[in-house]
Amino acid sequence: MGISLNLVLAGLRLGLKNRQVGEKWVSDDYSYLCKGLLLIV
Repeated sequence: MGISLNLVLAGLRLGLKNRQVGEKWVSDDYSYLCKGLLLIV
């Protein structure tokens, strides 16, 4: 349950930052998602 919630929150964060910042979010949130996946595994 916690894993799916984390993925949903990460997805929302990606969507919001994509709207606000544009291209800049890519590397920032990519590293964030990688850290989250490492914590899950």
